[in-house]
Amino acid sequence: MIFSITMKLVFGLIGLLLVVRLLGKKSMSEITPFDLVYTLVLGGILEESTYDDNVHVGHVLFAIALWAVMIYGIERIVQRNEKVNRWVKGEPSVLIKDGVINMTELTNNHIEMEQLRAILRQQECFSLENAKHVILENAGQMSVLKKSDEDKALSILLVDEGQIQHKVLQSNQLTESWLMENLKKEGYADVKQLIYVEWSEEKGLYILNKEDVMHESYRIDG
Repeated sequence: MIFSITMKLVFGLIGLLLVVRLLGKKSMSEITPFDLVYTLVLGGILEESTYDDNVHVGHVLFAIALWAVMIYGIERIVQRNEKVNRWVKGEPSVLIKDGVINMTELTNNHIEMEQLRAILRQQECFSLENAKHVILENAGQMSVLKKSDEDKALSILLVDEGQIQHKVLQSNQLTESWLMENLKKEGYADVKQLIYVEWSEEKGLYILNKEDVMHESYRIDG
């Protein structure tokens, strides 16, 4: 029993090292979701087989070898075929281009405005107005190019896809009537037509309506 478990763990470690070699010299930030799946599946195989007396070392070796061959085959196909590469590995998603939000890409990647704002703040971009280019990379990282590094004004979200954020207004000692009055001054009477409204003490309101956003994919790689 102990010998069997030991041998399974040894060959399992060898299998994991083999997968790492097949994936190449990637840092953690460069690993794609498919790369992660490769490792998780192999880990699952080893976990289920290690303490199962009905699974012998030979079975483990066969599973590791088969999985390694499959990974190698997929990687070779991906490297040689651009269409397959995009389908398997994915491609960067341009969420904001030249200051214009891409609603199609936000929807496809299941990103809400509040999430986008949180991601921007992590990149020291505290206002959507200050975001020039925002790209969601294959591995999940966000690349952000700001319009100005000097703009540190912290904005608050007042309208999110036609919905007034009443709690935000209240917590910042603002009222709905104040918001509607200022929106009307800017020529917006129907809040339902607004995609996004933020406000800061330094810059005032930043308003995006349905005509201020794009609904198309924009490729930057491949």
